[in-house]
Amino acid sequence: MLTASELMTLIKAHNVLSKIKVPAKARKDAKLLETIINEANYTVDHDKKLIKPTKIKRGKSIKLKDAEELTKSKPKKEQTGEEKEKKKMNERKKIVKFILENKDILKDPEIMKLHKGLK
Repeated sequence: MLTASELMTLIKAHNVLSKIKVPAKARKDAKLLETIINEANYTVDHDKKLIKPTKIKRGKSIKLKDAEELTKSKPKKEQTGEEKEKKKMNERKKIVKFILENKDILKDPEIMKLHKGLK
């Protein structure tokens, strides 16, 4: 028998191709997950660890190993030095633009106290 977590990985991988909606309460209940899969016209093959469509036209069967690969989180793209510098410059430009648009805020006594305290 497949566990609830294994069934959830199969469902998540299957959802890349088509949707099976799983309520939050059902995520840890294997029997309820199986009924949801059956209602979506799929069957669970516990021996081969895959979800098969009941109708041949519906889609491909997904194996647990393939499901784990499909649901892996993608690694974040590392930024180069130039990209980091551009991002910093864009942030600085936004701040300067905000300050120029809101000059009257700088005359507020509370902000003046903050400015004097920073010197």
